[in-house]
Amino acid sequence: MADKHGMKIKLKQYAVALYEAVKDAPKEKIGDILDNFVKMLIKNNALRFAPQIINYLDKYAKKTEGVIDLKVKTVQPLEEENLSQLKKIVPLLLEREIEKINVQQEIDPNLIGGFVLECDDLVFDASIKNKFNVLRKNLIQ
Repeated sequence: MADKHGMKIKLKQYAVALYEAVKDAPKEKIGDILDNFVKMLIKNNALRFAPQIINYLDKYAKKTEGVIDLKVKTVQPLEEENLSQLKKIVPLLLEREIEKINVQQEIDPNLIGGFVLECDDLVFDASIKNKFNVLRKNLIQ
């Protein structure tokens, strides 16, 4: 666990190992699996990284199970019909199959109009504010 990049990989490996250990385990065995996992972290002096491992575990589990968290920023709340259409478009944008989309709406009056989608490491900005900024930037250069 010397360099930062190597540390990140090791933490992801812990997360994947924990996911694989518990995904098909009977509920009565999960407590024992978690106890052994914590003991291994203590033995490897990695218990302090538990929050990061849990974060990686959450991301890995969602990706593996086809679940994504999608943040949608708009000027006003989207109607159910618009949300339904959005859920059909997102798999095309991400170019992958998605079983479930957890949508979190955020109201941002500064956008003027349009929307901003945030999912995984992707940001799709189709807001009027962004279009004005791009236009202004192109006019100045």
